[in-house]
Amino acid sequence: MLAVHELPVWLLVLFCGISGQVGKLVIYSAAQRRLALQVLAQSSGLPSLHAAVLSCLTVLSIVRLGWDATEVAICLVFTVIVVHDTIRLRSEMQRQRFFVYSLVHWGPANGPLQHRVARYLDPQAHHPWHVVMGIVFGSLFALAFGLPGR
Repeated sequence: MLAVHELPVWLLVLFCGISGQVGKLVIYSAAQRRLALQVLAQSSGLPSLHAAVLSCLTVLSIVRLGWDATEVAICLVFTVIVVHDTIRLRSEMQRQRFFVYSLVHWGPANGPLQHRVARYLDPQAHHPWHVVMGIVFGSLFALAFGLPGR
């Protein structure tokens, strides 16, 4: 039987993603005081699925291969690009949603359809804090389950 630290990297990364989503389900369900199953299908939120999975992969690569490995450089560059783009894309999306929300909400002929659209477009975005918590979660997961046994 394999110990947890002997599992393949891809399996540990998969478990990290699943654990993050289950943690997200618990956090959002507690905050909403009801079972929030819809968060299981979302990559955004606290913690960010992208950031958690990629930081887990990067840390596992560093631990198992060392800093000098080409694979570590690839993982690190890929992680930085995805995290950077996630934060930028989400901030741009938030600005666009806020602008459209303002137009619809404060525009003329404020009818029931416009109220529904305004509620849908209410500016709620994936905050950089979610990405930071994803990085922390993924890194700690990798360190907890990926370090070689003694």
